[in-house]
Order: sequence, then structure tokens, then C-alpha cells
Amino acid sequence: MTNDLVILCGCRMGKLVYVRREMKKAVMIHGCWALAVIAAFSLGWRRGGSVSGVSADASGRPGVSRSTGSLGESESEAFRGRNGNRNNDNRASSQLEGLFGKIVSGSGSLESLAAQALKDPNPITRRLAFSRLLEALTPENAEEIRSQLVALGADDDQWRDFHYSWGAISGKVAFDHAAKSQERDLAATMTGWAAANPGAALTMLGNLPAEMEGQRDELTASIVRGLTHTDASMATDLVLRLGQEGNDRAAELMQIVAKESLRSKEAEQASQWAETLPDGPLKGTAMGQIAESYARKDPLAAARWAGRFADKDYAAGAIEQISGHWAKNDPVAAVGWLESLPAGGGQTQGLRGVFGDWEDSDPAAAGRYLLAMPQSAQRDSAISGFATGYAWQNPQVAIAWAQDIQNPTLRESSLTRAGHAYFRVDPNGARTWIETSGLPAEAQQQILSGQR
Repeated sequence: MTNDLVILCGCRMGKLVYVRREMKKAVMIHGCWALAVIAAFSLGWRRGGSVSGVSADASGRPGVSRSTGSLGESESEAFRGRNGNRNNDNRASSQLEGLFGKIVSGSGSLESLAAQALKDPNPITRRLAFSRLLEALTPENAEEIRSQLVALGADDDQWRDFHYSWGAISGKVAFDHAAKSQERDLAATMTGWAAANPGAALTMLGNLPAEMEGQRDELTASIVRGLTHTDASMATDLVLRLGQEGNDRAAELMQIVAKESLRSKEAEQASQWAETLPDGPLKGTAMGQIAESYARKDPLAAARWAGRFADKDYAAGAIEQISGHWAKNDPVAAVGWLESLPAGGGQTQGLRGVFGDWEDSDPAAAGRYLLAMPQSAQRDSAISGFATGYAWQNPQVAIAWAQDIQNPTLRESSLTRAGHAYFRVDPNGARTWIETSGLPAEAQQQILSGQR
């Protein structure tokens, strides 16, 4: 009604009739196109096939009902349950397929699908096809697909994802195959196995054949990584137990758990998880890993979190990480926070790190801040960091600063580090300085030999 009034106000009656006739024609045209699209969609829906069926065993874990050399033509009840009424091969409505070409359908062979997944010139088509290839994977056709990957030259990501998937659905069969193969596939296979069936994977690790004992550390890391994908609590408990047993790689394993925690959680949530860990080095490792991500997002919030543990030795790494990231944008605020903390390893390492970086971005400002600091252990730590870093730019000035450190032990170590940089930059000048440096003979020899 409103449109008619607008037209009447600006046009003659004849023009109104013409506009109405054109509008009616447009509606009829678009209506025909809509009917055509609906018909095409209906036809594509009915023609869609499926991949090999997957069934669920008594435990509720997905299993395999059947497989053939090509993609299956019907789907199991479990597969339909996971995907609702969506047919797995119904990709007719994909805009990407319309742009880059249709992915091999359910009636195609594994060879054709593998070739498209690895050799198609378009990266999106390759990725979509490889995803469908993994959907078609079963214990029965896994070796056939693997042979295709070897023959066609799978890239590292495809190789890893395939063996992760094979380990998940076949467990020990896939593990035994990987253990005997020449390719690097054992770690990914074990990770997939641990993600799908942690009990069996851990049993395998506990009964590792003697000839594989040298791979125990790698396999342990793979199991921890797999556990984090489905049961982070179990992964955490395993790493803590290994730490109590004296495993010298427990810290590396805790880093894996912390990284995966950050993948699935916000930094604040991950920090809360780290707080639940028992006090000690492994808690510090987790906090240090999380602190880096937390500080990138919100350095002030990260500082409030880590500051609560500033009197604990295990928190030193987290404090150093946070202050270092904070100082990139606001070194004065970062140093002010560090000075407010109780004395300890975190404060010491943080001040050294911040001033070691500040001298790169604005040495004059860093120097002014140092001059304003009262004589203290904090100032000594700050000067040590500044002198060590600045020695690569101006060794004479750096050495002058290092000589102002009050703590004799820290002064000697800082002068030695600055002298090492001096010798690398200007060997002749460094030799002249060393003669009057007052450093012990051992420190002088360390500088002249190029040893850090």
C-alpha cells in the first residue's frame, strides 16, 4: 500500500500499471527459480550414498560393522545417530564444491578419493577429499588407504591424521604395523590409540617389548597427548605420577598438558586448572606455559594471578613470562609490578628479563629508570639484565653499568657475560680491558676462550 502511494505521488497512472506488471513478472520468474532449486536439492538428497558403516559396541565406543574396497553404500545406526538425518555423501549444497569441483562421491573407489585428496591442484578440494577419506576409514581398509598415501606422497599433516585415526579405530593392530614400518608413524598411532582407548594404550606401554625400550619416552609423550584430547584429568594424573617417580621428562609432559588445556579453555580457566596442581616444579611448569598466553591477552589480569604465588620458587617462570610480555608495551608498568612483589626468584628473573629487552627498544629510558632506583638487590638484578643485553651494542657502557652492581657475585658474573659479548664484538678491545678488569683468572680465561 505504501509503495503504491509513493508511485502515485511521483508518476502518472500509466506508469503505475507498468510498474505493477513488471513486479508481477519478477515474482513469477523468481518463483520458477525457487522451484528449480528445491527440485535439484530433493534429487541430490535422494541420490546421496554413504561411507562404510560404523557401529557401536557394548561399551558405547564406535566400532565397524562392515567395509569394502570402495566406500560403503549404506550407513549404520550409530553413524546415523551421530549425524542425524544428514546423509554423509550429500554435498550437493556445498558452495565450495560448486566453486572448486565435486568431491568423489560414495560410489567412487578409495583410489580415486585418495588421488583427489593428495593430488588435486586446489588445496580446499584436497582437504575436503581427505576428510571424506578419513570418514571411510575402517580396520579392514586401513592398510589399503595407507598404501595409497605412501604411493601418492602424503604430506606430514595427512600422514599424522591418518595414523591418529587408524590408531583410534584399530588400536594394537595399527600399533604393531607402525612399530615395524620404516616411516615415522608410531607416535601419531599411539596418540590416536590413547585418545580412543587409554587403558589399552597404557597397558601396551607397561608391557613394551625390549626392542622398543628406547622409544619409551616418545610413546609416553604420545599417550599423554592423546589423553589430553579426551580426558585431561587422566593426563594430568599420569604426569604427576611420573614426576613423583622421578621421570626426568615429566616437565616436558606437563607442558603438553598445559598447551592442550589452553587449546580448549580460556587462559583464565587454564590458570584455575594450574592452581589445583600440587605445589612444586610441575605446577611451575604449567603456570609458566599458561602465563605466556594469559599475558598476551590481559597482562594486568595475568599479573594479579601470578602475583599471588610470587613468594613461591615454582612461580618464577610465570612471573618472568608475564613481565616480559607486559614490558613490550609498557616497561615502566611491568617494572613497577615486579618491584612490588616480594623478593624471590620471580622478581629477580623478571627484572633481568625486562631490562635485558628494554635496552633494545629504548636504552636511554632504561638507563634513566636504573639511575632513579635506590641501591638494592632489585637494582642489581635490573642492571645485570641491562648490562648483559646492552654489551652487544655498546660493551664499554654495559661494563660501566655492571661495575655498579653491589653484590660481588652478581657483579662478577655480569661482567663476565658482558666481557664475552665484548670479545665477540671487538676482540682487541676486550683483551685490553680484561688486563685491568680485576676479574679472576678463571673468568678472564672463560671470556678469552669464547665460553659463556
